[in-house]
Amino acid sequence: MTGGRTELMQFKVTPEEKRIIEKRAKKEGATTSNYIRGCVLMEMVLDGDFEAMKVVGTEVGRKVWQGLRKRADQLEVLGASN
Repeated sequence: MTGGRTELMQFKVTPEEKRIIEKRAKKEGATTSNYIRGCVLMEMVLDGDFEAMKVVGTEVGRKVWQGLRKRADQLEVLGASN
């Protein structure tokens, strides 16, 4: 994906749907938007949509690198204190 998210998608839900989606997003530690986006994209991946696979793969790769950098920083701090 190039650039940031600039497009808006809206849809209506019932109060009950909203409640359970928000509850699940909170349980997952995600915003409602990130949770819904992830669900939709993952469904597309499971259906074999190559474009969705590229988007998800890029996002997963970015998160892996962030995690590795964070872990390296933690190890550096621990090594510096010994």
